[in-house]
Amino acid sequence: MRAILDQVRRIGRGFTRIYTDEKIKESVSIYVCRRHAERSRRIFILAIALLLTGCTLDTPSGESVSTAAISIYEPADGAQYQLGDLVKVRSLASAPDGAASVELLVNGQVIRNDNPDPVLKNGAMLQPWQPTEAGLYALQTRMTTASGAVLESGIVTIQVGAAETAPETVPTTAVPEDATITPTLTSTLTPSITPSLTLGPPMATANENSNCRFGPGQVYDVISYLNHNQSAPITGRNAETTWWVIERVDGGGTCWIWDGVVTVSGDTSQVPVVQPPPTPTPTPTFTPSPVPLAAPKPIGPSGSLPCTSTVFLEWQPVSHPNGISYYEWRVTYSGVTDSGTTTSTSVEYFVTCSASYSWQVRVVDGKGNIGPWSDYATFNIP
Repeated sequence: MRAILDQVRRIGRGFTRIYTDEKIKESVSIYVCRRHAERSRRIFILAIALLLTGCTLDTPSGESVSTAAISIYEPADGAQYQLGDLVKVRSLASAPDGAASVELLVNGQVIRNDNPDPVLKNGAMLQPWQPTEAGLYALQTRMTTASGAVLESGIVTIQVGAAETAPETVPTTAVPEDATITPTLTSTLTPSITPSLTLGPPMATANENSNCRFGPGQVYDVISYLNHNQSAPITGRNAETTWWVIERVDGGGTCWIWDGVVTVSGDTSQVPVVQPPPTPTPTPTFTPSPVPLAAPKPIGPSGSLPCTSTVFLEWQPVSHPNGISYYEWRVTYSGVTDSGTTTSTSVEYFVTCSASYSWQVRVVDGKGNIGPWSDYATFNIP
């Protein structure tokens, strides 16, 4: 600031009467503001350039310093889905030397591996997945670059379906016989009378609508039922007292019911142990050979097209005994790969002029099996 004032003083020595100190200060202030504005403009332009070049900086030695990264931006952490929903996992991937493969991990297990063709340098990756069971799942994507570097995204957790009621199972260890209800006695004490406790016959009362089976276990067929709050006399038990033999309420003998679904009352001390019937031999089932999925055949567009803003990618439908869940498509242009899914046999796609496009499509059946990619279809827009 002093150097600027000295320069002004030297220039205006002959004009001291015309230019006052206030005029000099005003000129200096305008000069400083302009210098700050120019510096801010250069910093903003440099930041934009860094973003457009993928955050690549030049070191003093002339070498480039580049970063590679992958992250999941869909679904959001804590997202909830219903069983049967399609979970569309979308990742943002950046790799200066290109991503050779992108794996989708569910609870630490690789459930699909995609190889971008051509390699993905900077763009989005879609990896659909359809859960077959309800529960809490941890999602993660792992990218292997063309140079062999391996990078992993952060973990995203999702909830599929509501918490399930535990199925009827046979405990593998003995369950203590603590389900007997001891009634509360109210007695009037007199000098000559001592009340005594007398338990009634053993009974099983259903806590919910329950199956009654041919033997003590889920391997046995269901032959009767005991509805909610319905009671039946107990005539036997297994050695572990985890299953009870009761009289069928619909008549016709006895059946076995699990201790976990009933409330037992009465005196069970004299209930005999009953030998279970032989375990039924399962009937072998015929497993047909799987039918391979065919690749859809692209219909269009192809060749040279007039300049336009959108095109419709169309292909022939594919049928399969498992049914068709959806089609997956991908488009490559200018080193960028875009992808998506649809249940139709066509999709509207936004394009730009002066570019060449290549696209493929494949099918996913009703059981989540993924078919092969179709041949490339290409078109260009002058």
